[in-house]
Amino acid sequence: MFLKLLNESLFFKKIDYIILFLIAILLISLTFASTSVIGLLIGLCFLMLVAKLLFKEGKKLTFSEFDKPIFLYVFIVGLSVAFSPLFFPSLKGYLKLLTYFCVYLTFFNVLEGCKKRTYFILGIITLTAFTESIIAIHQNFFGIESLATWQDHSGVNPEQLMTRVYGTLQPFNPNLLAGYLIASISSAAGLFFIFAHKKQFQLAVLSLIAFLAIMAAIVFTGSRGSYIALFVVLSGIFLTSGHIIWHDFSEKILLKKLWLYIVFAGCAATLFLILSSPALQHRITSIFTVSEDSSNAFRLNVYMASLKMFFDSWIIGIGPGNETFRLIYGLYMRTGFDALGTYCVPLEIAVESGIFALLAFSWLIIKIFISGVKTVLSKADVEQKILILICVIGIIGIMTHGLVDTIFFRPQVQVIFWMLVAMVGTNLNNK
Repeated sequence: MFLKLLNESLFFKKIDYIILFLIAILLISLTFASTSVIGLLIGLCFLMLVAKLLFKEGKKLTFSEFDKPIFLYVFIVGLSVAFSPLFFPSLKGYLKLLTYFCVYLTFFNVLEGCKKRTYFILGIITLTAFTESIIAIHQNFFGIESLATWQDHSGVNPEQLMTRVYGTLQPFNPNLLAGYLIASISSAAGLFFIFAHKKQFQLAVLSLIAFLAIMAAIVFTGSRGSYIALFVVLSGIFLTSGHIIWHDFSEKILLKKLWLYIVFAGCAATLFLILSSPALQHRITSIFTVSEDSSNAFRLNVYMASLKMFFDSWIIGIGPGNETFRLIYGLYMRTGFDALGTYCVPLEIAVESGIFALLAFSWLIIKIFISGVKTVLSKADVEQKILILICVIGIIGIMTHGLVDTIFFRPQVQVIFWMLVAMVGTNLNNK
């Protein structure tokens, strides 16, 4: 009787919309809220999901093909906590991972079987990232206080120095803003292609404006890792869109010509931008100077110390979390090269939780990449292809940036990462 009354209540009839509303608030809060507030919103979303599964008739937890590597990864990281020399700091780090795991379960079960919700979430991500990009563009042209030594000033002409923007994300850091925007940019691109395919051209133009603004903001962050990631994301977008146009719209000659013009114009505009900006030239060329740049030299020293940590605990790691890392890193670090992390996501996972955790996480990323390749080669609906491919490209972009930075472990990037993983899973289930 009680369960029947619950199921007939307005709250449980609308619980999916309530969870979706809370997810929207969560995504918006990423740009300004503290970690504790973001964590509270994640917990609230998950509690609503648990209530739905426990008390709403006919509702049960659903799974995707990515759940095996995800569950395995979470389990192995749990083992690293049990064997860690610093149990309580590691437990704290593990609880953060479980929080993100709850995010994934919530996203997947709310989005499953409803494409409109996926569009709504993509729209929230795009709109929020666009707003943050406008703020970053404003900071670039009207100036912003540099809160840390984010550039190597030694032997650099004044015109080669950039105003590195950082938006409103907490804590203020250009690399964090860049990571957030890299995670978000494929959503804007996806909406552009979806609206263009549906011939909703006004919305397509708005999505394109958002995409261009996000891309400009990434450039203004001066984050060299995000430049590499942006190149990978743009390459993925051009290659997959070209394949779809040539195979799914083979009779559209005008569309093929338009695609070629856009690629040519994009390359020409990029070349012009680089050649006209000494500061941007300096940031890009410094990627290849290795030890001559202080930031590169710093990372190399951290990599060396982190590799020693990994080789000493390669099976199960030292335990998850930046607190555990910092406490043990002090025993390995080279003088003057203190660090909060390894500045490389695969190395961070290996150091914290061992080789088997790295293999499990790599299994997840490889499965996602393979699903993208299979999708682009399949005869699936064009809209379905776009949805899956933009998520896969976004994930690959995040991982590319993660090769040279560890902002991946910040909630602003993690939440969107697991959102994209969930979207790939739900859309593969619906193919």
